[in-house]
Amino acid sequence: MAGMEFRPRPALIEGTRHAGGWVVAGRLYLPAMLISRDTVQSFGVLKLQDIVADHLPSGVDLLLLGTGARLERPPAALLELGRRQAMQIEAMDSSAAARTFNLLVQEDRAVAALLL
Repeated sequence: MAGMEFRPRPALIEGTRHAGGWVVAGRLYLPAMLISRDTVQSFGVLKLQDIVADHLPSGVDLLLLGTGARLERPPAALLELGRRQAMQIEAMDSSAAARTFNLLVQEDRAVAALLL
């Protein structure tokens, strides 16, 4: 059909496993996991205070930061790093971040989630 653009379906977080980790496209990714519309990457164990620029995505306006089973406040240095990259960082517990990511990516928003 002329004028129609095909866009691949975005990667979605399908759930969690009792052993820990997140399921994306039937594959288990252990925390910390970074997911965007097109990519999924695992960093292994990562603590909130150890996040650096190499852990942050590029090309997104919003990073949902899942801080684990409960909400933890991100360090000011991390929020400043996001500001310098023109990226808003919103912290929440990891389950809420996963649900929010799935909703926003389906709305074609420039969003990523880093789930610890």
